[in-house]
Amino acid sequence: MRTDLPHGDVSAGARLVAPDGTVTRVYDRAPDVETVAWPAGLDRLEPDDGTAIGAILTDCPSVRVVDGSSLRFRLDADGQPVSVALWRNLRGWPAEAPYRSIGVEPMLGAAFDLATAGRGEAAVVGFSGSCEWRLTVTA
Repeated sequence: MRTDLPHGDVSAGARLVAPDGTVTRVYDRAPDVETVAWPAGLDRLEPDDGTAIGAILTDCPSVRVVDGSSLRFRLDADGQPVSVALWRNLRGWPAEAPYRSIGVEPMLGAAFDLATAGRGEAAVVGFSGSCEWRLTVTA
C-alpha cells in the first residue's frame, strides 16, 4: 500500500479487484438495495466526490486492494457463506462532518443485517458453539 499518504489511506487511483460478475448488493440509499454485477464502477476508490455507499460482494472469498502495491484478503470458513463488505465514503457522510474512509472487510454471511438475510446467507454456529474461519492477508 502507499506509505506516502496520511494515516495509511489509499490514493484516489486505488482499486478493488474481485472476480468480474460477482453478485454485488449496493446499499446507496437505505432501505433500497440494488443488485449489480461486479465491478459496476465500484472498483475504483476515486477522489472525494461527496458520495457514500456500502456494498456486499456475495459469495466472494478473496479480493485485492491495488494501490501501487497489492494487499490480498482471503477468508476461508468451511460450510459457511463468505463475502466481502466494501465501505466507500468519499466525504459523503455524515452530512455535518463528512470524511474519507475506505473499508474492505471479509465477512461471514451475505447480509449486513441478520433480519434481512435470505436462506443460506447467514453463518451458522452448530451445537459446538463455535465457528471456525481463517483470514489470510498477503502483501
